[in-house]
Amino acid sequence: MEYNNKIIQLTEKWRAFHNDKTPGQMMVTVCPYTFNLDYKEWGIKDRPFSSWDFEKDGEEYALRAKKMNEIFVKYTKDLDNDYVPAVGINMGYGVHSAYYTGAEVIFGEETSWTHPVLDDLADMKKFVMDANNPWYQRILEITCLYAKYQEGDYYIHGFSNAGPGDMANAIRGNDLFVDLFDEPELVKAFMDQCVEPVIWLEESIKKITGYVNGGSVTANCWFCGDAPYISMDFDDLCSARQFREFGSHSTQRLLDHFKGGFMHHHMKGYHIHSDLAKLNHLKLLEISWDPNLTKPIEFLDELWDMHGNLPLMVRCTAADVYKHIEKLKKGRAVIMLNIDSLDEGREVIRFIRSHSKN
Repeated sequence: MEYNNKIIQLTEKWRAFHNDKTPGQMMVTVCPYTFNLDYKEWGIKDRPFSSWDFEKDGEEYALRAKKMNEIFVKYTKDLDNDYVPAVGINMGYGVHSAYYTGAEVIFGEETSWTHPVLDDLADMKKFVMDANNPWYQRILEITCLYAKYQEGDYYIHGFSNAGPGDMANAIRGNDLFVDLFDEPELVKAFMDQCVEPVIWLEESIKKITGYVNGGSVTANCWFCGDAPYISMDFDDLCSARQFREFGSHSTQRLLDHFKGGFMHHHMKGYHIHSDLAKLNHLKLLEISWDPNLTKPIEFLDELWDMHGNLPLMVRCTAADVYKHIEKLKKGRAVIMLNIDSLDEGREVIRFIRSHSKN
């Protein structure tokens, strides 16, 4: 696939950011999830997850995502934005384990879920990777449709993978928290087992998508080589000691396999952030804000102490940027910028550029 000049230029800017370890560099992404457009103005109606038949509506789903990407890119074209246009599959969280277990997926308005399907950890080996699993097939079918309609104007990113702990939690349910005390060795074995389906799915998707300028796009950021998305929500609810005992080994196996990774976790898990930042091959670590908790950007000095040369992705409003710009300059930041208008975005991005070394 030949990509347009804009995307190639963005990948080169990201390459320079990753290669240069100098503090004070700031990348800025304004994305569809940080700048909400009313797509109904362009004839695209809201669609709850429960309204889709993903077995029959795959083409409609793919064309809708392509159109929404085109609208967003065109509407924000005057922003000095480091966002790399990309589309991917979002069927809600239930699918993140069902492609492995075959569990029934229940769809709601804004997400999906499954019920636990592992009553006894000793039965973990009953789950096997099966190319006939309908959710695995649907993920790949829609990825192929994205490739079919691709014209070099977007990249197809990988899946927003559940990390080993998240996968194990989805399959076992919240009994897994009790298992940490009652069946520690089985938990470790199960989390190790949950690495394999993530590798299997990511490699299946990459056979379809290939690379863009020698790299991949995750969370609308470009990375040299592979950097699969890894969610660590379960680990955020464990103690630091429990993460080091149960989550660290399996997560490191995943990062080692791909020689890279993008990691998402929450302010609720601030207490394990330093352990996450120490993982080998991690290319970008995001700490997301949570309701009723202090925003991560208020802890920037402490976060930089944990990170060293590792870049940090942090979500900010324009007001946050103006307030904390001197702290942002102390490390290598990827600012996931929330804005309310294009004018606000243009102004704050100009401000960021005036303070950034890159």
